[in-house]
Amino acid sequence: MKKLLLILLLLLQIPMTGSNQSEDPSSKKIIGTWYVDANRSTKWVFSQDGRVYNYVNDVFKVMYRYTISHSCQNNSDDTIEYITLMDREGNEFCFRINGINVNKNGILSLTKMDNMEILKFVNNLNIMAGN
Repeated sequence: MKKLLLILLLLLQIPMTGSNQSEDPSSKKIIGTWYVDANRSTKWVFSQDGRVYNYVNDVFKVMYRYTISHSCQNNSDDTIEYITLMDREGNEFCFRINGINVNKNGILSLTKMDNMEILKFVNNLNIMAGN
């Protein structure tokens, strides 16, 4: 009986893995500083309060409000996440989220939906995002 109890206690110590384990949502993974891969002097700083601040050469340029959802503008898909940026005048900019720090690679990949341009960001200046 003591062995059975010991085995049960050991099993409870093992972290559960599998489909029950959920990863952080995109709204949590995007928080922090992201440098534009093609121009490392430009950075976007995403805050928890739904704001993103744009800097060039550490000089503040513009602030947007952002939301992450399964739709933006004329795009909607239950399997795709989009980020919408809105400026002070109410202009909206729609991006498809291709990946945020997938396998902790330090890369944020977005597609700007109006021209299908792929934008890559890194969360560490030493990371090489490549193509």
